[in-house]
Amino acid sequence: MARAGDLSPDGLVLLETVRLVEEALGSGAAIPQLLVDGQGSPRVRSLLRKLPAETVICEVAPEVFRRLASTETPQGILALARVPLWREQDLFPSGSPLLLLVAGLQDPGNLGTVLRSAEAFGVTGVILTRSTVSPYNAKVVRATAGAIFRIPMLRSLTAAEAVALLRRHRVRLFSSVVRGGRRLPEIDCAGPMAVAIGSEGAGLPQEISAAGRRLTIPMAAAVESLNAATAAAVILYEIARQRNSG
Repeated sequence: MARAGDLSPDGLVLLETVRLVEEALGSGAAIPQLLVDGQGSPRVRSLLRKLPAETVICEVAPEVFRRLASTETPQGILALARVPLWREQDLFPSGSPLLLLVAGLQDPGNLGTVLRSAEAFGVTGVILTRSTVSPYNAKVVRATAGAIFRIPMLRSLTAAEAVALLRRHRVRLFSSVVRGGRRLPEIDCAGPMAVAIGSEGAGLPQEISAAGRRLTIPMAAAVESLNAATAAAVILYEIARQRNSG
């Protein structure tokens, strides 16, 4: 089986919950191999009947399965799924694409929540810089609730490459900053645009913050900052609200 931290060399991601396997199947992802606890639950047994004939299913003893699983309370299933191979043009559909640029975010749970919010609020593509945790880390995958199979992503770009990519496609970049930017409700969200979210500690790289128009979420003076995932959700919600009302 693949490591729980990233893709396997042949482009497979490890899934450790029934729901994620269901999401992968529903998104059309191929599942070439699956490992199950020999004492699998009825839900796991029901899922096995939905798998295509070419999926290789292996049953192991419960004690063996527990050693292989990375979660504290395994659900009795480990699967390898093939993730989509996204191309640059997949992130920029015709009309008014909305991109999310994630730079330096290291917390897996936060990134997973960001990707889930991105799908919920109509983001057409996500760009991840090299310093960002892998979207195929096990904790990220669980937090995305299947979004990794549906939202186009480009990863491992430098900050300069990410900025150049957006300029090439004539997409306006907005850099999220804690203080001093234009207030979020005042931003014109029509047309192609991208929002950059950085790490909670270091913020955005200089190349990205300097290239984008600064935006700030209005907050009470006593609040120092928002969690990166929360900030992304608030910003993307406001963009979706403006676009839908328009």
